[in-house]
Amino acid sequence: MPKISSKGKNLPTSPIRKLSKYATDAKAKGIDVIHLNIGQPDIETPAKALQAIQSFDKNVLGLWSI
Repeated sequence: MPKISSKGKNLPTSPIRKLSKYATDAKAKGIDVIHLNIGQPDIETPAKALQAIQSFDKNVLGLWSI
């Protein structure tokens, strides 16, 4: 197992990790919890969404033309 540097050990706890206890507690009470955190998607992106992304104007950044 790799060693964790002292800098790594001193990093603050992730806010998601702080909230996960609440989700665990809610699940234990029978409450349906939907996790919205970032990760690898486990479902395919809808074709309509991909088509919309591909049609974006590549010469525009935010509200300004490049």
